[in-house]
Amino acid sequence: MASSPYVTAEGYALLNQELTERWARRRDVVKALSAAAAEGDRSENAEQLK
Repeated sequence: MASSPYVTAEGYALLNQELTERWARRRDVVKALSAAAAEGDRSENAEQLK
């Protein structure tokens, strides 16, 4: 049976929530990467991102 290409309202809400959370997390990751880059080698500061 083929699946429908359409998204339900509930599915859309879940996807939209995930997108919002990922954008919020992205801001934190960018800040951490910027701080690591300012200190030199990013590989040495990888633990800060976890």
